[in-house]
Amino acid sequence: MYAAALRSDADEPDFDPLASVRSRGVLALSAHLQDGVTRRLRVREEGALRMRFPHESPKRLDAVVVNVAGGMAGGDVYDCAFAAQAGAHLVVTSAAAEKVYRALGAPTRCDVRLRAESGSSLLYAPQEAILFDRVRIHRRYDIEVDSAARLIAVDAVILGRAAMGERVNTLVWRDTWRLRRDGKLIWADATRVEGDAEKLLTASATGGGARAFGTLVYATPDAAHHIEPLREVFRSVKECEAAVTCFEELLIARFVAHEGHRLRAALIDAMTSLPGGALPRSWST
Repeated sequence: MYAAALRSDADEPDFDPLASVRSRGVLALSAHLQDGVTRRLRVREEGALRMRFPHESPKRLDAVVVNVAGGMAGGDVYDCAFAAQAGAHLVVTSAAAEKVYRALGAPTRCDVRLRAESGSSLLYAPQEAILFDRVRIHRRYDIEVDSAARLIAVDAVILGRAAMGERVNTLVWRDTWRLRRDGKLIWADATRVEGDAEKLLTASATGGGARAFGTLVYATPDAAHHIEPLREVFRSVKECEAAVTCFEELLIARFVAHEGHRLRAALIDAMTSLPGGALPRSWST
C-alpha cells in the first residue's frame, strides 16, 4: 500500500451538478491466436474511449487506448476489459499520460478487467495518470490469470506536474486490486489517500515526500526466478526507491519517486528486464 488512510470512512456525496455533461467510456478487447498470429476477436468501443492497433511486431497484437475527451474529470465513468485467449500475445497501452482533473461532485471512476488464458501473454502498460488538485478518483483492477499464462500489469500515478509548479493539496485517491489464478484469489490490495496529499505523504512510512508512485505485477510460473535480477535493476535506478517481493508465483514491485520522469525511467528498466516486457512505441515518445 502506498499510504495509509488517515480519515474516517464517511459516505461520499453522490450529487454532481454537471452530471449531464460527464464523459462515459467503454472498451472491450479479446485477442486470439489464429494461424500462428494474434488477431482481434472482439472489439467494443463506446463513448470517449477508442483503440488503435499499430503493427509494431508480427509476434503480438498491440492496442493503444485513446481518450478523445482529453482527460478525466469528476463524474466520468470508464470501464475497460482486455483478454488474451489461449496462446495469444496481447499488449495494451495508452497514447499518452492520462490527466485526471478536479471533481465538483461525484468521483471519477475507472474499472479495468484483465484476463490471461492458458499459454497466453498479456502486457497491460498504460502511461502515467497525472492527478490534479481536488481530484477524486476511484479505480478498480480485477485480474484473472491462468496458471500457465504470463501477465505483466503496470500502474503509475503522479501528483501534479512538478515542472508546472502544480501542487496537490486536496484529493481523494482510492485504488483496489484483486488478482485470481485459476479462480482462486491470491492477492488483494487497497490504497486510500484522502485530504492534503503533501502532508499525508511527508512521513517516511507513507511516501517520504514523494509525488510519483508505481506498481508492477508479474504473474507467471517462473516469477521467483526474476526477483534477484529485478533487484539488481533496482540497484542501478536513480532517484527512485523500489522494492520487490514474490509469493504464489506472483511478483510485485513498488516504486516511489519525487519526480515523475524518475519513476518512468525506473518502470521502463524494470519492465524491459522481464520476459514479455518489451514496451510499445508510445512509451519512447
